[in-house]
Order: sequence, then structure tokens, then C-alpha cells
Amino acid sequence: MTSSPAAPERRGGRRRWLLAFAGAWQADWRERRRDWRVWLVLGVGLALACCAALSSSLQLRATLDARGAAGQAEQQRWSQQGKKYPHAAAHYGVYVFKPLSALAALDPGIEHYVGASVWLEAHKQNELVYRPANDEAGVNRQFRLHPAFVLQVLAPMAMIFLGFGMFAAERERGTLAALRVNAAPLGALALARGAVLLCLAATLALPACVAVAALEWTLDSRSPFSDGALRAALFALGYMVYLGSWAALIAAVSAWAPNLRSSLALLIGLWAFTTLVAPRAAVELAQLAAPLPTMQRFRADLDSALGTPDDPQQAEHHKQQLLREHGVRDAKDLPVNWAGISLQRGEDHGDRIFDQHYGQLFDAMRRQSAAAALAGWLSPAVAVAGLSSALAGSDTEQHVQFIHGAEQQRRTIQRVMNTAIAAHREQDGVRHDGDRSLWDRVPPFRFRFNPLDMGGLLARHLLPLLTLFIASLLLCAAGLRHLRNGNLR
Repeated sequence: MTSSPAAPERRGGRRRWLLAFAGAWQADWRERRRDWRVWLVLGVGLALACCAALSSSLQLRATLDARGAAGQAEQQRWSQQGKKYPHAAAHYGVYVFKPLSALAALDPGIEHYVGASVWLEAHKQNELVYRPANDEAGVNRQFRLHPAFVLQVLAPMAMIFLGFGMFAAERERGTLAALRVNAAPLGALALARGAVLLCLAATLALPACVAVAALEWTLDSRSPFSDGALRAALFALGYMVYLGSWAALIAAVSAWAPNLRSSLALLIGLWAFTTLVAPRAAVELAQLAAPLPTMQRFRADLDSALGTPDDPQQAEHHKQQLLREHGVRDAKDLPVNWAGISLQRGEDHGDRIFDQHYGQLFDAMRRQSAAAALAGWLSPAVAVAGLSSALAGSDTEQHVQFIHGAEQQRRTIQRVMNTAIAAHREQDGVRHDGDRSLWDRVPPFRFRFNPLDMGGLLARHLLPLLTLFIASLLLCAAGLRHLRNGNLR
């Protein structure tokens, strides 16, 4: 059998393409090393990236140590509260603290604006307290330097300043005609120059990688994730796709633009819209699409519902049924303490109200997050921001998970206390007091986030990010075709 004559031609074309890629890579890398402007941009960028990584990691480490020490102190305070009536212990309550992951040092998300701790007590589901943003100046609340901000906002800007002349400079220098005469594979040139640009931008992520690795090493298995490795891999993949989108977009705009000035102006406009305007507009539109009640209104509605007592007829029916089961006529003759049963009935009644009102609130918050995520189809910065906060456990959904976990711990405490009351009848009007053996029946609070919902993550964040990446590649391909066949001017 003889080989097709097209096969050697295809192999020769592939070899020529690879040689062009390697040559363009070496030439562009050599030119970048000799350009002082590259070192200036990288120097400033790395300085900001190091400051962001160092401050975020040190702050997270201090926060974790403080919350860990406070959690141990609260557990000790609960265990050593002394003898008392179990319902008094339920009102005595205990604070629990939200855990954080090492990835939260990369993207703190909403952590600075939501509470860090919640007090668990009888009859009430309290809001979280100790919001870090309350103790900061207004400037810090508006502008916060952290690694995610560096990668989402500053890295694309650095790529624009280093790459806006990728092909526009060829047009102004008059070397575009030589490329077309020699039939140079523009795809190989664009890929090589874009890859160099991507490598330069990726250096801004190195300080964050070192900081997170050091944090993870010193956390002593205290990570609140059971799928931490998967989250870290998706985090890195998401930002590589995001920066790759910008590399392709810069190549496309530089290929379409008639001159350097137009290329730079158009790229800065796209950067401002996608990284500054679109995220803020998404938040504002999401608040209009799913408005939340004010805290005063929410509390007033909740207190009004709690003011409606449990159905007294149902309570009496339950009591009479219990009397018939034990063959007695008076609650004092029951082998159990009706006071404990009645207290638990009140807790169950309040829990149903809490589930209803907080469920409506959390549903509105989820609708806001879903509405804001729609802007990810227009802005890769919105898509990657939602992805990174979801992977770091610092988004709204996983904050709600912690609230549910803390509430389940509160209900466990009430159930243990009320069960102890129901198990001990009053003797001559004297109520039974609990001691440390009862307090220690309450399991310590250890919260872990749910594993990633890959379907939701793909639909809400990954799919828009990948779609915009493919769109930028197609736009780049169209720009290269225009560069090959269009007007030399």
C-alpha cells in the first residue's frame, strides 16, 4: 500500500506550524526579557500580589486561631457551668464559630460582611454577630486587596499593557506585509505570544499559591472541606481559563485594531466594563430582582409569628393521651415530667416558624445569587468571582449551610435539656438539676461544608466561563483571518 500524497503534506504543515510556534515563543520571550517595561509591570504586580497574599494569609491565620481558642473556651464554659436546672442551662447558651478554609485566604468572598459567631439559646434563632467590616474604615470596605482581586482585576490589566501591541504593532511597523508574503502561520504566532503573556500573568499567582500551601500545611487537618483537593484543582483551572480568555481577547483586539492607540483604548474599555462595571451592576440588578426585607421588618414578622402560641387544644390532647397511656388522672402522677415534654413542644412550634421565615429569607438570597450569576455570561470576571468564592466556601450558599448547621446544634442542645427534664419528675416540688454529666451529653460543634454540587457549579459558573473562553478563541481566530486577508493599513 502506498501512503496518500496528502499525508506527508499534512505532516510537513504540522512540523512547520510547530517550528513557527517555537520560534515565535523564543523570539517573544527574548524580547520580553529585554524590555524594561515588562520588568516594571511584573515588579509592581508581584509586589501587590505578595502584599495581598501575605496580608490575607496572616489575617486568616489569626482569625482561625482566635476562633479556635474562643470555641474551646465556650465549650469549657458550657461544661463547667455548674449544677442548675436544665432549662436554665438552655438559656445560658453557648457561642459557636464559623470555620474557614485555607482557600478563603485567596477569596474571602462575603466573609468580611457576615457574622463570625452565633449564640445558641432556648426559644430563639439568633443572627450571626462580629462582622469584621463593622470595625473597618469605609475605604477598606470599598477596596480590599486580596489574591482573588489581583487575579481578577490587576492581572488582566497587566496583560493588556504588555500585550495590546501583539499584532497592532506589526501593522504600525509595517512588518505585517512580510508576515503575509511569507505565509507565516498566524495561529502559531498568536498562540506563542498569548502563551508568553499567560505565563507572565501567572507569575502573579505564585505568592498566593505559596501562602495557601503554607496555611494548609499548618492547619493540622482542621479544614472544613471533605473535598479540598478537588476545590483547589478547580480553583486553579478556573483562573487559568479566565486568564486564557484575556490572552485570546487581547490577541483578537490587537489583530482587529487599526493601530496601537485603538487597541489599547478598546482593551481598557473592555477591562473596565467586565471587571468594574459588570460586577457592581450585577449586584444592583440582583437586589432589584429579588429584594430582601429589612432586618427590622423581618424581625417584626418573626416576633409576631412567635407571639402566636402553640395550639392549646393540641397540647391538651397530647397531655390527655399521655395520661391514658399510663393510666393516671393527673400529670403529677406520670412517670415522666410533663414540663420537659411541654418545653419541647414549644421548641418544635418555634422551629417550624423559624424554618418558614428563615427559609423564605434564604430562598430570596439564593435568587439574588442566581440573578447576579447571570452576568457571568457577559463578564468572565463575574463568572470566575462566583466560581472562586464557591470553591473557597465564602459565598452565600455555604454561609447558609453554616447557619443551618449552627441551628441544628441549637436544637440538639434543647432536645438534650428537655429530655433530661422529662426524665426526672419533681420530688416534693423540687426540680432536678443537671450537672457536667448532662452538659457533656451535648456533642461538641464540629461543622463541615457539604461536598461540591458539581451540577450547580457547572451550570452557574463553569459553563459561562468556558463559553466566554471559547468565544474569545473564536474572536481571535476571526481576527487572525482578518489580519491575513484584510487591508494592510
